[in-house]
Amino acid sequence: MIKLTHLALASLIFASCNSSSGPESKAAAEKGDTIQFAKGKMLFKREDCGGCHAENQTIIGPSFRHLAGEYPPTEANIAHLAHIIQVGVKPNQGVWGGREMPPHPKISREEAEEIVKYMLSFPADPDKPFLYNTK
Repeated sequence: MIKLTHLALASLIFASCNSSSGPESKAAAEKGDTIQFAKGKMLFKREDCGGCHAENQTIIGPSFRHLAGEYPPTEANIAHLAHIIQVGVKPNQGVWGGREMPPHPKISREEAEEIVKYMLSFPADPDKPFLYNTK
């Protein structure tokens, strides 16, 4: 019985040490900085997605926070947005103001999904209206 009690206590201590629910981990997740999204962040940078997309700002395409507001990170939404990355959007056929998104056929489906997961890891900003930069 004593061994069982010690085992249970050790399990609880181990679990609490590995818990990442503190404010620092929540802040990291809100910034897309977790290890879980590291591959998507690296691919986002490698493929120069930042030329059109940013966390809080509409450059040419929607910001991460606008995407997160429209597309919760479900498997279906991740697959849909990964497909868009690969095939692109023709002018006036998209839902974000009619802007064109060029296709990226050299990005694999898995890589596109990692990029989407990274972009959708940021919290939505429902108070900020979506506006395209007209410059």
